[in-house]
Amino acid sequence: MINLFAVTTRGLEDVSAEEMASLPAVRIDEVGYRRIAAAYAGPIKSVLALRTVDDLFIRLAEWHGIGHHRAALATLHQLSLDLDLWQAAGVRGQVSRLSASPTFSVSANFVGRRNYTVDEIKQAVAGAIQAISGWAYQTGDQESEINIRLFMEHEQVYVGMRLGERPLYKRAYKQAHVPGSLKPSVAAALLRLGGVRAGETVLDPCCGAGTILIEAAQAGAVAQGGDSAAAALEAAQTNTRAAEVEIDLRLWDARRLPLDAGAVDHVVSNLPWGRQIKIEIEPARFYQEVCQEMQRVVSSRGSVVLLTTLPRLIDLPAMRLTSERTISLFGQQATILVFAR
Repeated sequence: MINLFAVTTRGLEDVSAEEMASLPAVRIDEVGYRRIAAAYAGPIKSVLALRTVDDLFIRLAEWHGIGHHRAALATLHQLSLDLDLWQAAGVRGQVSRLSASPTFSVSANFVGRRNYTVDEIKQAVAGAIQAISGWAYQTGDQESEINIRLFMEHEQVYVGMRLGERPLYKRAYKQAHVPGSLKPSVAAALLRLGGVRAGETVLDPCCGAGTILIEAAQAGAVAQGGDSAAAALEAAQTNTRAAEVEIDLRLWDARRLPLDAGAVDHVVSNLPWGRQIKIEIEPARFYQEVCQEMQRVVSSRGSVVLLTTLPRLIDLPAMRLTSERTISLFGQQATILVFAR
């Protein structure tokens, strides 16, 4: 049995917990702010295949009473001297072979105001780990073999060792990016919220770099989509080739889709927000025309899942809003809307 905690996007904790619970060897222990604690007794490969979580860690410790004053840095250093790193490193070594004396990095984030910085937290913890292990500290996460993560929620600190070689949201296929490109774990969550199943057809009319479509194709769906920007379509084609999936990609205007009525099972899209991606016409008009097309092409039993910062502009009168939630994305608050016939 391995004690784990997953880190996810704010607002998607229940989606990630549900996905984790769907694995037969998982027991969910706690769901908190951006975090799901669980125990796992199955094969490592299965839990590393989770799609909606950002990252996954072997639980090392849980510390309480870590305040906002600078004296907490000495406390963090002292507590880190008692970390049992070797059992977790043995589990981590099942994913990929580690050096006899591996390099390590430290990452940290916190909720609430503090009188010290993330860099000072890293230095306090890294110094202790070096002292007890002899491992070499690397400031860059990508250069290290092991990552130690501190997830600090007010006065509680959750400490873990990354289970995989890299964060789970950093998919190998994501080689090309465009402004506003969606994080793959969020794309997977949108598909899950829409109830997308293998064999069904998924359309993204504003596909950008193709993240939603690639996640759909990798889940066994039939994916198709397009974009009005040639650069976005080129990025989507690059990522599609890297993912080794087949997707029908087209250069088009999402307001005038070359598709028959009821042609797709699901429409899932990260609509332009007008900040990172410029909307050439007045946003209200653009959204009205795109909504009309999405409603036209989705089947009588289909769903529409939309991510936007302009939820007031979404109008699908022939469909029923089944859920609405706010998530944190790109430093903004965005809304996920799920519609059904």
